Amino acid sequence: VAGQSQAAAAAAQAPPAGGGDADELSRQATDPTASLMAFNFINDVRTSFTDSDDKGFEFRFQPVVPFRAFKAANILRVVIPYQGSGPGSEGLKDVSIFNLVVLPQKWGRLGIGPVMNLKQSSGDAPSKFAIGPAVGGTGPVSKKLNIGLFSQNLFASDIAVTQLQPIVAYQLGHGWALSAGDLQFTYDWKGGGWVSIPFGFQV
Repeated sequence: VAGQSQAAAAAAQAPPAGGGDADELSRQATDPTASLMAFNFINDVRTSFTDSDDKGFEFRFQPVVPFRAFKAANILRVVIPYQGSGPGSEGLKDVSIFNLVVLPQKWGRLGIGPVMNLKQSSGDAPSKFAIGPAVGGTGPVSKKLNIGLFSQNLFASDIAVTQLQPIVAYQLGHGWALSAGDLQFTYDWKGGGWVSIPFGFQV
């Protein structure tokens, strides 16, 4: 069971006065394809009902930097995790980097680009570097509800992993929103099974 809490998210642009502007900023903050610069500090707390060794917490720094290149909107995202306690060794964990080229569509936004993973320790996996495609899209169902799906795929000599991130965000009004958050469902193709099925939400 994983519980996720977002400690702070600092947007690079402050919303102008007015409830409508706050709602628009909320929509961008819950849409991973929106060109909104942010610096997220997230603490993941894990617990277990069967094994005390599985309990622990992980702190993640996730900067999101939008930019333009070749006349297209790009979004660069870096995930830097640090494990404070739990199974395995403590300290800096695998760092992931991906860049999405955002292509506006009639139904919403399409994002496509490369994703890379840099391993900090060899452990029982000899590969230090994995790379693959990232693709996804989001679109509005109504003025308040936005849905989508993102897929990140990493491949190396000993790695074949797919991460699926569902995107569900409902605007509550006055700048508030309820969303699925940054949930990554992970499937290991070499192991032949799901290795991460998280549950959580974000306000």
